[in-house]
Amino acid sequence: MQVPSGRRLSREDTKLLRLMAEYGFVRHSETPFKLKSGVMSHVYVFGRDDLTDNPELEYAVGLRIADTIVDEIDTTGDTRKSVLIGLPTAGTPLAQAAAMVQRFRQMNTMRDLPVIAHRIMREKLKGDHGVHNTWVNGKPDLGRHLYWAVDNVVTDGGTKVEDAAKLAQDGYPAMEMPSIIFVDRQQGGLKRLTQAGFTKLIVVFNLLDITYAYGELGLWPKEAVKAVEDEIKAHQFE
Repeated sequence: MQVPSGRRLSREDTKLLRLMAEYGFVRHSETPFKLKSGVMSHVYVFGRDDLTDNPELEYAVGLRIADTIVDEIDTTGDTRKSVLIGLPTAGTPLAQAAAMVQRFRQMNTMRDLPVIAHRIMREKLKGDHGVHNTWVNGKPDLGRHLYWAVDNVVTDGGTKVEDAAKLAQDGYPAMEMPSIIFVDRQQGGLKRLTQAGFTKLIVVFNLLDITYAYGELGLWPKEAVKAVEDEIKAHQFE
């Protein structure tokens, strides 16, 4: 199936999108959701309990992210261990799923595949107790590790900028780290992040490609697909 971006979805992509629809990773509602940007929207990208409650979906999403990372490594030739940092909170299980799926593949195929690990990033600092009083559970080691930021969605890019400042505070190369965004809502967030100084943004799926596929697969009514398209065009961030 060819989608609006011009991309042709593979059989694996279509299977993943069916799972995402089944478990509500992307949902349409007659009652609008309020996004962090303040925009009221009838479509929302989740990736929270819908993901963690359903291992089949979590595995498939992790596999797709791991494949994206491996493809990028093949292109760049970077031999450092990839360490994923999920942006809290939705990015955390995405990073963990990709790391675990890659390890599972290594164990079952006995192939020399790139190693993918992950680290936890906090929503807020612990304060004066415990050992790790930083945003991320581990100090950066740029000689051995290639760090990646991972998140479920981008709208206006504001959250990514806030989290980048926290990563930089811990010594991570926040703006230069590859950033994997599972779904781009296509409302100008990528442009804003580029203008803010992010150098490598990698999108797995565009929202309009997902909703178009849902319509073609009979998972959403065509009028809902058209409504999402009109809404996104009406709410663009410059």
